[in-house]
Amino acid sequence: MTYLLDTGVWLRGAAQQMTLPLPIRRILASKDETFGLSAISIWEVGKKHQIGKLQLSSNFHSWLNTSLTPQIEILPLVPGLVADAMRMPNFPNRDPADELIVATARFHDLTLLTTDTALKGYAHAKIHYFKPLDAA
Repeated sequence: MTYLLDTGVWLRGAAQQMTLPLPIRRILASKDETFGLSAISIWEVGKKHQIGKLQLSSNFHSWLNTSLTPQIEILPLVPGLVADAMRMPNFPNRDPADELIVATARFHDLTLLTTDTALKGYAHAKIHYFKPLDAA
């Protein structure tokens, strides 16, 4: 495993692939790669859907069944990871979910694939930022 998918990248890969640049689509299409996904990303999507900020193609449970492909490994929040999230230096925003996602990447020594500009230059984790394409 090389990459951790940020919540937004997982969503785009599941529902809006054409908003991903071709090099990212190629990475995600690799049959030999397993991608990490922080457990907090599942909660983020579910919560946004629950409060009406995110429309999904089906109910949340059904959407999860199709969006959690065999290539995705859910990485749990464990005490050492949470402790790392609490001590990351100079974190660029105040979003606890982002802290846990970046800590997940650090804990598992993965590169975070993200479209989050706040994380773009964070020097204390391996971050692969890319700008999403406009939806067609």
